[in-house]
Amino acid sequence: MTKTKLGLLLVAGTAIVTVSGLLIAKKFQYVDQKPAIATGEEYFSNLEQNELDEAFGLYTAGFINKEGKDWRQTIVDLDGKSGEVRGYRLVSSSLAPIPLHDGTVVPCVLVNFKVSRAATTSNEILTICSHQRGEDWGIAGHEIMLTNTGEHLEAGLTVMEKKIITIR
Repeated sequence: MTKTKLGLLLVAGTAIVTVSGLLIAKKFQYVDQKPAIATGEEYFSNLEQNELDEAFGLYTAGFINKEGKDWRQTIVDLDGKSGEVRGYRLVSSSLAPIPLHDGTVVPCVLVNFKVSRAATTSNEILTICSHQRGEDWGIAGHEIMLTNTGEHLEAGLTVMEKKIITIR
């Protein structure tokens, strides 16, 4: 094989690898979870300071339009029954890409907090999605599990984890 043919083969191979790499990379998107976590911390900090309006300002417009009034009353009732938020700590976060009807995928993060209230604790998962309040992240779903009663409350976009067990 001549040097010219070898050079052309090398250039063509490099081009194919480059194009393939770009096509594969286009399917993947890096999502920094820190802004979602910060939004969750801001939400619970607002509740801890009894600033319900500021906390509800972190929900997405879609959430507020569909669930806002009822969910706000749920939070008020929960504060009345179990006491106001006295503390919170981050337990975990995980990526949850949400496919929309038009085929686009919205990067969301499930942010799990342990929340202390006057009379109980709760595990709360916020579904926080990017670019839902302009450039900011917004809370699109909220799930509350009260540890003392096992009561489960949820509104908006929540994700159900399913495990498949196979026996061989």
